[in-house]
Parts: sequence; structure tokens; C-alpha cells
Amino acid sequence: MNTGPKVTTSPILAELISSVREASAADDFRPEQVRDLLTNVLSRGDDWLDRKYQTRHGEPKGKLYPLFRAEDRRCSILVAVFEAGVPAPVHNHGSWAVVGVYRGRERETWFRRLDDGSSPGRADLEVQRTWVNTPGTVNIVPDGTIHTVEAIDGQDAVSIHIYGTDIVTQERSSFNVADGTEEAFSPPFSPTDD
Repeated sequence: MNTGPKVTTSPILAELISSVREASAADDFRPEQVRDLLTNVLSRGDDWLDRKYQTRHGEPKGKLYPLFRAEDRRCSILVAVFEAGVPAPVHNHGSWAVVGVYRGRERETWFRRLDDGSSPGRADLEVQRTWVNTPGTVNIVPDGTIHTVEAIDGQDAVSIHIYGTDIVTQERSSFNVADGTEEAFSPPFSPTDD
């Protein structure tokens, strides 16, 4: 499990990882603290994220790079690269998340669950709201949120995701809105060790 900033040569990313690790050790660890940390690094304006984490390397749909996973599983950080025009599966996180757009623009759609979740494999969803996130935008995604993201404007989008759990091992669901179904979701994560 990667517990340190050894995956990158960027001092800014190493600082973010260190700050999130320190914040997560506190009893009152909250997404608002993480939002402030991520907003600060995204406001710097220079291209500080290692280029190898800004590309899909030919992978269709997108790529997920876990950059930090806390030993106690209280938090994790990953970089997501979304292919333009290809929506991510509708999914949840099993935790809160804080997401900041590094490059490109993302259309995000949140869904409202209409059923009570008592029928395994079933989920009745409707669109709650849709908006566009631009570079530097940082949003808190509360625990229980069901959403999808799509890079727009014909170019891939890169975003930094910080979770209140180890997202690699967290139980999650994906949803087929048209069919009204829910199933276990475990997206493929890319190796990040040099």
C-alpha cells in the first residue's frame, strides 16, 4: 500500500499528500478541511502534476492513478483522467469525496435515489442536477451521492480525488439508470509505483 509521496517528483503533490495525511490523523477529519487543501494547490496555476498522471496512455474511457492510501484506510488520493465524451459509470463512493479539476472541463450529474434500497440489485434513480466543473473547481461529494462525470469540449479532463476511505478497497456500486439496476463496482486502478 502506498503511504507516501514516493510516486511523484512534484513537490506540490508531495505537500498535498503530506497535508492530507496530517489532517486525516485528527479526530475531527472532515471534507471541508480537504477542500481547503485542494483549493490551495489548484490555485497555484502552474503545471505541477507529473505528466505521467495526466494521460490515459491509450486506454479507452479513462485511467485512475491511486497516489496515496493511508495505512488506517481513513483517506486516499487518486488522479482520474477521463476521455472526452465518455461518461464514467453512474456510481457511488461509499464515503465522502473532494474532487478538484486540474485540467479540462467535466460535466457532472448527480442522481436522486427514489427507492429505499431494500431490493438487492435494484435502484430507481432520477437526475437531480447537472453542471460543468472548470479547472480549479473543487467540490465536496457527500457520502451517499450517486453521480457520473464526463470530460467535455473534445479533450480529456484530469481531476484530483481525495476520499474519506481507501477507495481502492471500498465497497461501491454502479447503477444502470435505464434498467433500474445496481451492482458491485470496482473500477480498474493503474499502478503508480516507479
